[in-house]
Amino acid sequence: MEVFDFHCDTLYKSMMNDLLLDADIYEFKISDLMKEHKWHQCMAIWTPDDRNELPLQFRDKPLIEYFIASAEKLISECKRLKIPFNDINANKSLHLTVENSSILENNIENIEFLKKYGVKVATLTWNESNCVGDGVLAKNPIGATTFGKKVIDEYIKNNIAIDVSHTSDNLFYDIASSNPKYILATHSNSREICSNKRNITDEQFEYIKSKNGVVGLNFHKYFLSDSDSYSIKDILNHAYHFLSLGGEDNLCIGTDMDGSDLVDGFSSSSDFNKLYNSFIENNFKKSVVNKIFFENGVKFYDKLWHLAQYSVECKIGNMYWKEDKNVI
Repeated sequence: MEVFDFHCDTLYKSMMNDLLLDADIYEFKISDLMKEHKWHQCMAIWTPDDRNELPLQFRDKPLIEYFIASAEKLISECKRLKIPFNDINANKSLHLTVENSSILENNIENIEFLKKYGVKVATLTWNESNCVGDGVLAKNPIGATTFGKKVIDEYIKNNIAIDVSHTSDNLFYDIASSNPKYILATHSNSREICSNKRNITDEQFEYIKSKNGVVGLNFHKYFLSDSDSYSIKDILNHAYHFLSLGGEDNLCIGTDMDGSDLVDGFSSSSDFNKLYNSFIENNFKKSVVNKIFFENGVKFYDKLWHLAQYSVECKIGNMYWKEDKNVI
């Protein structure tokens, strides 16, 4: 089996507990990665909205110091474990991503640190408002701040894909109006299937799809169903829906391991084979399942590095934008 997972919070948990990445407390298990032929795992540096949820030694320091320490730890662990770092051409790799651009703290020059450590994917917010814009739980969201619009422009300029997971709807459309080269939702499901605001609407999915972006299925049970029971079948329901919208080349995995309440039947990365088999047993084509589990993720990540552009005008509903088409 081959896996490309766009999101886990294992790195944050390792920072909080001051443990190595192959400790036995995690839902994402390095031993599972080692056993498979190909596995690419995105490791988010999650910055909580509440500083009291940071590791104690960083609560009174600039947030960029927490980012640097987390990045250095991941690099060190990759060397120790002999796993390539940020290497899309390898069979296995750990990739550094950013969850919550609050780490920039109103200083646009801090993006240089993201570039230095090879960050290619970043969310603008977590759940509340920050210096960049509004998250899904923000009261009276207004979208991107003045500083946030500069951040969006710099991310676009530097080929950092903008991750719309956690953004308010207002912020999503501010991002769309900026014509991002690369856009994705690393760990979000369908709001049509589960009404939680963390999920994306069909219109938002259509926009991401039109930009050749991707959406990673999130295994957090409260983003999967509005009912009081949750199972692997709920993951399949979201996949069915996105595929019905023509998302065969846009659907991926974004488990949210070590940062969520995982759905019943998927307790750790050791259950990926069981999930894969559930897709097959429920009449998903094997070629489509392989795209969801691995191929779409690798293709998206690879193109962050090797593209030329030309623009065309596009329209979905009341949304208008100029789209950068990719030329390899």
